[in-house]
Amino acid sequence: MFKYKAEQKVYKIGKYSIGGDPRSAPTAVIGTIFYYKQKEIFKDEKNGEIVKEFAENLIRNQEELADKTALVPGLDVILSYEASIKPLLDFVVDATDVPIILDAPSIEIKLKAMEYIKDAGIQERIIYNSINPESDENEFQNLEETKLKNFILLSVESTKWTTQARMDVVDALVEKALAANFAGKNFIIDTAVIDVTSLGLAMNAMNEVKNKYGYPVGSGAHNSVDTWRNVKLKFGNIKKFASVVASTITLNAGADILLYGPIQHANLIYPNVAFIKAAHSQLLFDEGKMPPPHHPVFKIG
Repeated sequence: MFKYKAEQKVYKIGKYSIGGDPRSAPTAVIGTIFYYKQKEIFKDEKNGEIVKEFAENLIRNQEELADKTALVPGLDVILSYEASIKPLLDFVVDATDVPIILDAPSIEIKLKAMEYIKDAGIQERIIYNSINPESDENEFQNLEETKLKNFILLSVESTKWTTQARMDVVDALVEKALAANFAGKNFIIDTAVIDVTSLGLAMNAMNEVKNKYGYPVGSGAHNSVDTWRNVKLKFGNIKKFASVVASTITLNAGADILLYGPIQHANLIYPNVAFIKAAHSQLLFDEGKMPPPHHPVFKIG
């Protein structure tokens, strides 16, 4: 378990590190903020006017949990409207120093957000989400000009539904991204969880990617629960707990990054991730090794 042919890559993103040996490296546990119609946080969603105290409390809570568990915090920042780009990114950049995943529903908004990032000089902290099979030359050119270094490659595959088909997409994305004139080539592979039926394939692909390339891997595994029809009707109000399960089982496939969904669920996800990481650290004993001092196994007891 967690034995790979390729050397495992580790990226420095701001003051944090992502990637490495799953037995010893901390996992990045990333909550989503400013998603569409997020309750209580917006005064004016289209213009990016927020209840700052509420947003700050969510961010601080996640950071405190990261301190308690030795996990890596991060924010998946959703920019749904062009007018919201500057106020929301201004707020996040001032409020926290964690890695920021740049996320938006359209390439037009992403391009505008990249202009902000370039002008603000915050490329070191940004992870672009995402390069995917539909990314074109215009997008690549803009990414090159922003001097970004960190990119998620999203291996969407919805025709053959096999691990090999998903790896074929990964290979094509990696080849294209390596050929680009990016300022840095820190690639994180999102193996694309769309629904319940894609979760197993995504996990298998994570293991394959780490074995072949050594790139950090992850997913938004909570998507599998978001698309689970009739879950409340059949089983009651268990959705947020099922989302925790969906995210944490990917750790057994070597996931280095968990996009766990709404940041409000930080209290549920962080202790459970730390518990599993503590269990995985014991695998080092088979090689006569110990986990590093700043590891969840030494923090959660």
